[in-house]
Amino acid sequence: MTTTTKLNTHELLSQLENLKSSGCLELYQESVSWKIYLQQGNLKYVYCSVQLLDQLKYYLHYLQFKEAAVNLKRLPTSLTQNKSTTQTLYSIAISWLLKERYLDQSQGLELIQQITQDHFMSCVFLDRISAEWHDGHSVPLWIPPQTKDLLSLSISACLKIGKTRLKQWQNCSQELISVYQRPYFAPNWESKSLPISGSLNQKVLVELTQILTGRTSIRQLSILLNKDELQVSQILSPYIDNKIIYLHHAQSPLNILPAICRSPQIASQSSPIAPIIAPQPEVKIKTWKIVCIDDSPTILNEMQRFLDSKKFKITAIDDPVQAVSQIFSINPDLILLDITMPRINGYKLCGLLRSSGKCDHTPIVMVTGNTGLIDKARAKIAGASDYLAKPFTKNGLNEIVIKHLN
Repeated sequence: MTTTTKLNTHELLSQLENLKSSGCLELYQESVSWKIYLQQGNLKYVYCSVQLLDQLKYYLHYLQFKEAAVNLKRLPTSLTQNKSTTQTLYSIAISWLLKERYLDQSQGLELIQQITQDHFMSCVFLDRISAEWHDGHSVPLWIPPQTKDLLSLSISACLKIGKTRLKQWQNCSQELISVYQRPYFAPNWESKSLPISGSLNQKVLVELTQILTGRTSIRQLSILLNKDELQVSQILSPYIDNKIIYLHHAQSPLNILPAICRSPQIASQSSPIAPIIAPQPEVKIKTWKIVCIDDSPTILNEMQRFLDSKKFKITAIDDPVQAVSQIFSINPDLILLDITMPRINGYKLCGLLRSSGKCDHTPIVMVTGNTGLIDKARAKIAGASDYLAKPFTKNGLNEIVIKHLN
């Protein structure tokens, strides 16, 4: 199932963790894509479509795998030029480093985990994004079997770290939107007054002019200075805000990566307070919009026949894959959702709708012939408002619809 919407990716991942889901969540934003692999709700690996050997070299330096970093330049170009559609630059390079024993298995594991955490942070707090879920694809095939079992990161722990870093980014200049931006000194910067909030003196700044020439990114600079890139950004921020240091854009293809996510509070801090407007009287809705999702035309016809067309505007959808985009377009007052459907079942569809941020308050009634306690519990966990058993009567259907619309 694919949908483009204001998707709360971190909420969706939290739900997948709670449900102990196994599979691959594929995300897209403009020209960039990610694949988040999960097994029993644990994070196994994250792939990002923007991959460069220079970036892989950064990870090796960051982890202090000096032998692998030095020998990465020996990687045969034939391997990267003739790669198949199932291979990626990182999968080829890491597999080669392991094969040539420039990395041992424990280092390979640590490298894969570092890449996973970095790619996870680059996409997990994005707002507007497309999503597609694939059951069963929980670990990429190229990862060695002995490493697969050891790969296991907690989504909730990663999210906690990510939220902490979001707060820390609030202390950085608003001009900083990427760790791949390349700082350089402004012309005649020596004549400007140094910011009071800055921690660097004139002597250190003069020494930095040898490094900050517009070629070295903040991420690369963090390796040279042996500091975390966020810490480097915080140190440089007062000088960026005071126009002593300027920033070149990230080089292609790194420039297509999303900007650094900031906490929502930043927008409110930098924007003027909106005037208080007296609430206007609400216009009463005469016709309720109801979406019915079921792969059975017979059931859909029954729902349309049982519900009064004067009171309800019914939209029947028989393909669950296309349901989400139609739901966001219609903005219904209530959703009747079958559980047993091909390609994507009602539980997962309900979970995606709840995680989207668009259906937080929309009643979702699960309709199914399964009436066991386990099925009801699964529906509740997925975010269902209520449960209607098949076969249903006209009175039974209308009763539950009116209950939730009132």
